[in-house]
Amino acid sequence: MDQTQEICHVVTIKPDQHVFRGETVTLRCDIDGEGVTSWQYSWYKNGSANAFSELQEHTFSPVTESDAGKYSCYGAEREGSCISNISDAVTLIVSEQHTSFTCDIYGEGVTSWQYSWYKDGSNCVFSELQEHTFSPVTESDAGKYFCYGRGGSQTSNISDAVTLKVSDIPKPTLTVQPQSSLFTGDSVTLRCEVDQSRDGWEFFWSKNSNTASTEAAIKTIDSVKVSDGGEYRCRARREGHYTDYSEPVTVTISGKGHSIGIMVFILFVKCEPKSSQLKEPKT
Repeated sequence: MDQTQEICHVVTIKPDQHVFRGETVTLRCDIDGEGVTSWQYSWYKNGSANAFSELQEHTFSPVTESDAGKYSCYGAEREGSCISNISDAVTLIVSEQHTSFTCDIYGEGVTSWQYSWYKDGSNCVFSELQEHTFSPVTESDAGKYFCYGRGGSQTSNISDAVTLKVSDIPKPTLTVQPQSSLFTGDSVTLRCEVDQSRDGWEFFWSKNSNTASTEAAIKTIDSVKVSDGGEYRCRARREGHYTDYSEPVTVTISGKGHSIGIMVFILFVKCEPKSSQLKEPKT
């Protein structure tokens, strides 16, 4: 292949270019070079000349704010002379998980309120802002929140409580039925299970670390082929937030062998000793 031939790069970020701290993010570099079957990859960040990874797929798990930036990839043919250009950069944005509470008070003739926020029935004010933001939100922020306002000579009642629940990023459980070792033509069902108390989950499946496809929580293959074997993982998304990936499950498909029947014949032979015939000596 001509070394000067234009080579197409495709750089992808999964699950998204804008993610939250703590999620799992994968960068993938695909290079379309005619006649080249094996590439050596190099990843660069923010225009640096130093490669930080030589994998086709580079994963941040968990991703942090320091991983945010512009990423490019480059390829060189293994045991060959073909090289690619640097790909166009893709931008990874990493944000904190945050949540905000707003206290709205409607009082006739009052244009300016002084706000007070309370937590779990405490008498201690922890914020005097109309809108209080937790960034990043942590498990210690969970609780019941109330607000109260004073405007001139008027005071409001304590508001009804709003409950904030904070939990870790869920991780689905991936199971396979009837078993992970199969023969061609068998049927197999993969099930991705996540918090069933919430509706609206979307499910994403990944095989051998390839790009995830959107499917249902249950993935059934009625008549498996050898090519269906591999390492499967799944994750879920709800209201724009992703779970972690499940632990991988490896499905192995073998071709059906030929049955060989063996018949064993056992021959019993009864042996009897011969009688000795003694001749009398002649006289």
